[in-house]
Amino acid sequence: MTDWKVVKLDDVADLSGGYAFKSSQYTQSGRFVLRTVNIDDQFSITRENSNFIDENEAREFDRFALREHDTLFVMVAATLGKIGYVRARDLPALLNQNMWVIRAKAGAIDPIFLHYLFREISKIPLSWVGGSARSFLRRDDVRKLEFKLPDEDEQRAIANVLKCLDDKIELNRRMNETLEEMARALFRDWFVDFGPTRRQMEGATDPVAVMGGAFPVEKAATLAPLFPAAFGDDGLPEGWSHSNVGTEFDVVMGQSPPGHTYNERGEGLPFFQGRRDFGFRFPSRRVFCTDPKRVSESDWTLLSVRAPVGDINRSAEKCAIGRGVGAFLHKAGLHSFTYYTGLALRAELKSYDKDGTVFGSINQKQFRGLEVVVPDKGLAIHFDEVVAPMDDKIRLNTEESETLAEMRDLLLPKLMSGEVRVGSVEAAG
Repeated sequence: MTDWKVVKLDDVADLSGGYAFKSSQYTQSGRFVLRTVNIDDQFSITRENSNFIDENEAREFDRFALREHDTLFVMVAATLGKIGYVRARDLPALLNQNMWVIRAKAGAIDPIFLHYLFREISKIPLSWVGGSARSFLRRDDVRKLEFKLPDEDEQRAIANVLKCLDDKIELNRRMNETLEEMARALFRDWFVDFGPTRRQMEGATDPVAVMGGAFPVEKAATLAPLFPAAFGDDGLPEGWSHSNVGTEFDVVMGQSPPGHTYNERGEGLPFFQGRRDFGFRFPSRRVFCTDPKRVSESDWTLLSVRAPVGDINRSAEKCAIGRGVGAFLHKAGLHSFTYYTGLALRAELKSYDKDGTVFGSINQKQFRGLEVVVPDKGLAIHFDEVVAPMDDKIRLNTEESETLAEMRDLLLPKLMSGEVRVGSVEAAG
C-alpha cells in the first residue's frame, strides 16, 4: 500500500447538515423527511415511522435534498455515531436536523468507497464526545480526519466486495418485510376484517373466492368451510367471541436482575431490559445476564411495556427480560398467531404512551385486560400452519444476514488499512 496517499476527509468530501423541520409542517404524504429514526442498525433507510412535507413546500428545501450514495451520520443525542447509506430507492428525500450528509466531491473519491471508509474512520472521533446531556461532535474535527486513500481502481474493488455483502443483507431485509406484510395482511383479512365471512355474505360460494384468491383450489377448499357464513349479534362471525389477552395467552412481565449480573462477555442468557435492542423481527444480543429473574422461552412474542410502549419482537432463543419487556404466547402454543396478534394490538398499545404520565407504560393488569377476538381454534391452528413457512424463511434470512454482517465488519478495517487486498479476498471466496 506504498502507493496510497494520505488525505483529509475535507479534501475528498463535503459535509453539510439537515434542516430543523417543524412538526406543524408534516403531512401524511409528499416528500419523505429522513430523520434519525429512519436509519436502521444495518445502515439502511427505513420508511417506518415516516414523516413527510407537502411536495410544493418541499421545493423550498431542495438544498437539503439527498442523493444516491450519500452517507449519513448522526452527530448528536443517544444515537450518536449511527451511519446510513442512501440508495436510489430511498429518494426523493430531505434531510432532517441532527445529521450530516457526507458527499463525495466529484472526481476526488468513489462515493461508495467513501461510505465504507467513513464507517471505519468515524470510529475515531467518537472518543472525543463529552459527557454533557446533549453530546455532539464538531464538524471541523471530522473534516480534519486523515486516512490513506488507494487509487481509483482499488477504491472501486474494495467498495464492490463490501457492497456485495451489504446488497445481500438489504435483499434479505426487503424479502423479510414482504413476507411479514403478506402474513399481516392474511391476519387482518381473517381475524380483523373477517374477509371470508363478509365475502360469503356478499354471495361468494366458490372456496377460492371466499378466501379472497389467496390460496389455490385445494387449500381454499380446506379453509373456506371453517369460516362462518354470517355474523352474530355481537358483530363477530357466528361462533366467535370476545376475550382478553390474559385468558387466551400466557403472559410473563419482565423483572430487572441486579446490575452486577449483567455482562457483555456472553455469559448467561441474552438479556433485554427494554426495546433498545429490538430489531425488525428479533432483538440483537448485546447484554447477557447470569442471574435472570424473569425469562422468555424461545419463539415467544416480546413486547415493549415502557416508553415507547407497543414495539413487538420475537425471541430467537431463551432470554432474560427486564422490566421494560413482557412476553406472551397463545395457550395452544401458536407462535405465529401470537406474534401477529401482537402486531395487530400495536395501535391500542401505543395509546399507553399518551396517558399523560412522564413515561408511558402498560402494566400486567392492563396488558392482560386487552380485548382480543377468539376465532374457531382450528382456524388459529391453520393460520399458524400457513404462516410458519414465511416466518421460518424470515428467521433463515436474518441468520444469514447476521453472518454476512460479521464477515463485512471483519473485512472492513482490514481492507481500509491495506492489511488485506481485494485479490486475496476474492481468491478466498
